[in-house]
Amino acid sequence: MDKLPALEDIKVLVIAARLMSFSRAAEQLLVSPAYISKRIKLLEKNLGVVLFFRSARAISLTPEGEIVWRTGEQLLQGLEAMTAELRASREEICGVLRISCSTGFGTEYLNPFILSLRAAYPLLDIDLTLADRAVDLISENMDLDIYIGGAIPEQYIARRIASNIRIFCAAPAYLAEHGWPEDPRELEQKHTCITIRERNQAPASWKIERQGELMTVAPNSRLSVNNGDVAKQWCVNGQGILLRSIWNVQHELDQGRLVQVLPQWQQAADVYAVYSRSIKSSANLRIFIENLEQYLAQRWQRPVQDERIKVDKNQ
Repeated sequence: MDKLPALEDIKVLVIAARLMSFSRAAEQLLVSPAYISKRIKLLEKNLGVVLFFRSARAISLTPEGEIVWRTGEQLLQGLEAMTAELRASREEICGVLRISCSTGFGTEYLNPFILSLRAAYPLLDIDLTLADRAVDLISENMDLDIYIGGAIPEQYIARRIASNIRIFCAAPAYLAEHGWPEDPRELEQKHTCITIRERNQAPASWKIERQGELMTVAPNSRLSVNNGDVAKQWCVNGQGILLRSIWNVQHELDQGRLVQVLPQWQQAADVYAVYSRSIKSSANLRIFIENLEQYLAQRWQRPVQDERIKVDKNQ
């Protein structure tokens, strides 16, 4: 045998063997009888054996032909099963979807979203990992990672699913004792800051902007942690100024436990769905991402970057 037989030749033999007729096989495959005869001869040459006994009135399989037919049937059945499974993965919402996300966003948004999605798609199983560190989709066998800002590795596909910004905030008690910052550079020496080593964020500097003006601030960090909720608790306790996603501190702002400072300055931190394969190949992945995008849009009624927290400094 010089090389592996062509799949088309195996298919032709199987059909001809089932029908025991080259002409009927040609009708079924919508080709000419000469084409069937040619493919069988090429297969016999490739395998180095005779597959059919031929006579003027009929054909029959040789012992070698019986082997190729039996094996070919199994091969085609396996290919059909593979094709059906691939079609199901593109169209059916079932099986396991492995997702990773930071603890804060996962707890506040993914948790209720997944419960609502499961109600609509009960055959979809979710394996959720909450981790305040960078996640390698390939080595950790993850289908999807939810990014909040940060640098996205170039080898992955990224789809923005919600707009978001990070703002500066502090507790009223901190501001009463230390005063209000008037310029971001005051955060480098004059004020105490709380920094987060969360996922891909680098706590060494804060890159912020104001109507197209960019600035990098090296915060005077006296407290640093790899968990955003702990950092927020420290901030509420009056320990310093925090740069945090508005979705994570909105409740505290509404309650007056935190207030926004330096309101003209912010940091872009959009929410991205990050994955390593096209959503066209996975119905599970497509349904999860599209529904999460709609879920967040319903809860963030307008682009977050349009939000402005008004604070009376004289209060």
